[in-house]
Amino acid sequence: MHISMWVAYDEKRLRRTIQFILRPQMRLVRILGGVLFVLGLGLVALEPSASVAYLAVVLGLVFVTAIAPITVARSMRMQSNVIKDGFHMTLDDEWVTMSYPLAESRFRWAGLDRVIETPEAWYVMFGKIQAITIPKEPMTEEQRAEFVAFVSGLQPAAK
Repeated sequence: MHISMWVAYDEKRLRRTIQFILRPQMRLVRILGGVLFVLGLGLVALEPSASVAYLAVVLGLVFVTAIAPITVARSMRMQSNVIKDGFHMTLDDEWVTMSYPLAESRFRWAGLDRVIETPEAWYVMFGKIQAITIPKEPMTEEQRAEFVAFVSGLQPAAK
């Protein structure tokens, strides 16, 4: 396989990638927030004058609704300006290479954990929080088919 393409910077795609990576952690935060909210409501029902009960309700709501968007926004702000120029991606039999004007990243397929397909991209996971987004848009149908055939033949890295 040898696929080479230019990938323009897309803030929405970056946001979706960050949300995808954070989803498992945010699910736990939301569950804990829901538990805190319910416990807070229970305390309010038992003792309406307890300020701790109202604090638990408010914190539960914050955990359920606000932590994930705040975390994604903060992660977006922390990204280097280097990525905003777009990059050249090369996929071959051994490497995934992303070349930015001022930086380069390379990952061996041998370290692959899993590939998750969405309608607009593939998330190539190297571990639990290292994901490379391979967008479908800049690829031809033949390149997409070639990529799917290639990754279906890969074995995930040993744990």
